[in-house]
Amino acid sequence: MHQKFISPASFSRALCHLVALGTLSASEAVKYRSGVVPHDFQLLLPHGAVMRHSPGGYVIQGGNPGAFQADLAWALA
Repeated sequence: MHQKFISPASFSRALCHLVALGTLSASEAVKYRSGVVPHDFQLLLPHGAVMRHSPGGYVIQGGNPGAFQADLAWALA
């Protein structure tokens, strides 16, 4: 499994991207940005990887290297 920790700023940008795509509501994004995330927080990204919260911070994970790289680039853009 591939994974990369991302900064809070990158996490916030990725949430904005998900709101623009219509896969996340604006109210949920505001809640997540303020640090209110469920224990099992995990969001599916457009290419199949997931963004989740871990004890070390926010991370993007994916099993498929191509999907992982595509979603990482997408989230960091």
